[in-house]
Order: sequence, then structure tokens, then C-alpha cells
Amino acid sequence: MSEQSRRPAQNQPQNQPQNQPHSQHQNQQQPHPQTGRSLAPLISAVTAMLDEDTDPAALNVAVIARRAGVSRPTFYQYFRDVPALVRAAALQRMEATFERVPPVERGDTWTVFAQDTFLTLLTDLAERRRFYLSALALNPTEVASDFVRYISHRLLDHSPLGPIIHRRPGPDTALQRAGFLAAGTVWLVQQWLAASADPLAEVPDMVDRLSALLLSSSGATEQEIAAVRSASPATTTVATHPGTTPAGASPERIA
Repeated sequence: MSEQSRRPAQNQPQNQPQNQPHSQHQNQQQPHPQTGRSLAPLISAVTAMLDEDTDPAALNVAVIARRAGVSRPTFYQYFRDVPALVRAAALQRMEATFERVPPVERGDTWTVFAQDTFLTLLTDLAERRRFYLSALALNPTEVASDFVRYISHRLLDHSPLGPIIHRRPGPDTALQRAGFLAAGTVWLVQQWLAASADPLAEVPDMVDRLSALLLSSSGATEQEIAAVRSASPATTTVATHPGTTPAGASPERIA
């Protein structure tokens, strides 16, 4: 039997996802491989190899399968190719990272949110820079898209910036605006990881930079931005839409 005949057809229906997306804003067609006892060894194998700074170009099905202790046909039961496996490994790791992000509490300011969220995220990215840069090199479109979905979801539904994004008028939707902000964040972080000599030492400065850039790009007023920078509540009078921050309240704080 040829190797090609062992691969699943490209249009073959996917098995039931292992994990359901945690937000309605995530891509509902985001693939999750089928479950099975050989899935974890495959993900662990490619994760370990990328952590060890293995040249992404040297990764192939035979090498990964041998490291995982499975056969080539078993690999193709789960993944169509190496980039698909790398995406699954990156997705699993980023899910674990976002689970460690402290939940937003009532009354938290944007400053508190940014410090908690970006400090956790950027520290993980800096510590595992080899892995993430290799994953982006092997599967740039899908891995970056997964990060954009995660960040846009948190900005829109779990941050004090959400009401500002919802309130801003325009032909685009709140989800599209959040996605735009998230995509810029992912691009900036990727450039930082690739260029920095010591990203872990630069995490605090990068947190402040992202916090300021996202706030200034969100459509927040000068008074709101000044309030966030001083980490104090502001009293503002702004036009609002139903379900967003009431007029006279500070969008910096969670209502």
C-alpha cells in the first residue's frame, strides 16, 4: 500500500473535536485531532523537538513518528502533515497558558487587566521562544490565526476595553475591530521575539508597550487614556450603545 493511500482524504469529515472552543468568537471550523492513545505522544514529541531548537526544516513524519514511538500510518490517522501537528501542539500550549491568566474581577482597571494578561502571556512566549518561532515558521497562517482568535476573544469579552470596542461607531463590527487589534498584537510580539537578544528581560517593557498601543488604537478618548495611565478611575460622558459602559461611568473599570 502506498503512503498516499494511507492518508485520509482531504474532504473526509472530521471526527468530533476533542475540546470545544471556549468562545463563540473562535473559528468553529478550527480543527482538533481525534482522540486516541497515540495522539499525546505525537504532540509531546514535536513539542520536545521544537523546544530543543530542532531545525524546523529537518522535521518530517518519519522523524517525529520515531520520536513518538508510533508508525507513519498512525501519524496520518491524526494529522494530514507536519504543520497540522505543529498547530495542534501550539494550540495545546497556548490553551494551557491562557488558563493561567487571572480572571478579570469586577472593578479591575485596564492597567490591571493588561498587567495580568500580557505578563502571563509574554512571559510564556519569551521562555518558549524557540518553540513558538518554529511553530510560526512551519505553519504561519494557522498558528497566528489561533493566537488572534484567543486575544480578540479576551479583549472583547473579558477586558475593560470591551465596552470601548463595542461602543466605537463604524461600518465594521466589534468582533472585526477586536480581531484587528489582536492581529497587530500578534505581529508585534512575533517581531519582538525574533529580534530580541533577551526577551524575558524585556517582558515588563513589552507589557507596557502593548497596553498603551491597544488602548490608543481602541477608540478610547483622551480622558479615558489619561485615567488608565494614572491607574485611577475617570468620570466621562460618552455616547454608549446598549450593553456597554453607561454614560458618566469610566470604561476603564468593569461595570
